[in-house]
Amino acid sequence: MGSSHDAVMEYMEDELKKDPGVKNKTLFAGAREIDESVGELTLQQFHAKYRLPATRRIAPPPKPARQPKADPAPAPAPSGDGAAVMEFVVRTLEADPGISNADLFAGAREIDPSVADLTARQFHAKYPLQVKARLARDAAAEPEAPPEPEAPPAEETAVEDVRPAEEAADAEAPPEGKGDPVAVRRLLLDLAKELANAESQADTIDVMARLDDYVAEIMEAAQS
Repeated sequence: MGSSHDAVMEYMEDELKKDPGVKNKTLFAGAREIDESVGELTLQQFHAKYRLPATRRIAPPPKPARQPKADPAPAPAPSGDGAAVMEFVVRTLEADPGISNADLFAGAREIDPSVADLTARQFHAKYPLQVKARLARDAAAEPEAPPEPEAPPAEETAVEDVRPAEEAADAEAPPEGKGDPVAVRRLLLDLAKELANAESQADTIDVMARLDDYVAEIMEAAQS
């Protein structure tokens, strides 16, 4: 089967494919049975050495970018390490929407050490916040077409024919500013999932420290 490290990584990938939200403690216990030396690691060291690499390895490839509509001068795609970090954040969030900002931050620093110059809030606003907002918009269901109205009786048709054109236009105008309830619901589920996955008081505090970011996302979705 190869080295003990390879055996542990294979075990991690299998378990994460079955349940991306599996607890670190559960994975830690299983890994120790495969390789006793794993027990010398702390949970955080185990997470960085095994879970993060396994999550990246099983993450699906990025989806092809949507072709813009008639646009004579499309904006150039981002390049360099910033693009690599964004690609990593997109793939990881698509594979595990409940992953914490701290885990994403740690993985991004491995890809681009300059990310360490950002604070956790700055990183969240620059990468995960943008990706979650886009995923929420993409997941929003398209509005269903209204049912065909039944043909009114002849008397009602005669009355409707004499209504002013302005009144008919006002009646058909769709309401504005209703917001995006599907996006708001997804963001709330993300917050609930992060809280549910918190394994310690420190993890819970980390999630709550980013509550303002969730509020900003929800307000943006509610006003879109």
